[in-house]
Amino acid sequence: MERDAVLYALSTFAQTCAALAAFVGAVGIFRLQILREQRKEEDQTRRLYVYATRGPGGEWTTPLGFGPVPGPADEIEQVIRDLERERPDHPAASAHRRWEASARLLRDSRKALLFFEGWNLLVIGASLVGFNYIALLARTIRERTHQRPRRLQRAPG
Repeated sequence: MERDAVLYALSTFAQTCAALAAFVGAVGIFRLQILREQRKEEDQTRRLYVYATRGPGGEWTTPLGFGPVPGPADEIEQVIRDLERERPDHPAASAHRRWEASARLLRDSRKALLFFEGWNLLVIGASLVGFNYIALLARTIRERTHQRPRRLQRAPG
């Protein structure tokens, strides 16, 4: 009986962890896709705001008919840094800061997902290794559950 209970416990544990890993993996990948899309939108925004000029009322506006500035990210970053030096309140600078912050969030989310998935795979692997030791585990459990409590010895005197 103990052997079956150990086998059942190990298989349930492995199956539960596998289901959890699959669920969290799916949710995590979905979140990473959302974060990647948001980062892409922030990149387009910062590239568009390069064209922003201060209007007569002091507000920043982007001229109609302009699209995001094409080119490599490092070139755009240099253009934005130059704009920020000239005018610290330029909208491209704040959009660039949001774009940089989105990179950190994406990286941290990716690390957390990989850590959790790795931990789940480790637990599943430990359960599968445990299948090789079912007889030993069952015997250990049987011995520990069938032990009688020791009687307290009276002190001499």
